[in-house]
Amino acid sequence: MNNLHFKDSFKNFLFDLDNFITIYDDTLHVFNFTKLNKLSDTEIVLRINNKVVYINGENLKIKQMTKQELLIKGKLEKVEFNYD
Repeated sequence: MNNLHFKDSFKNFLFDLDNFITIYDDTLHVFNFTKLNKLSDTEIVLRINNKVVYINGENLKIKQMTKQELLIKGKLEKVEFNYD
């Protein structure tokens, strides 16, 4: 089996989603969010379709933002989802 083919297939499987959140080290990446509801250095609140996402921590900052994506850095303490 070709490892490159497996890697590409797995990558396509992982990213074949309408939206997702990934967390690594002190960075949180949000793909395809709907609305930014609240922004402070201790709390960020987002809407992703029928979910509200609460991100709590310290020194939270948006490092990059496009219409669809957010890159948040800081000391992440809690990420919570609530469904409408």
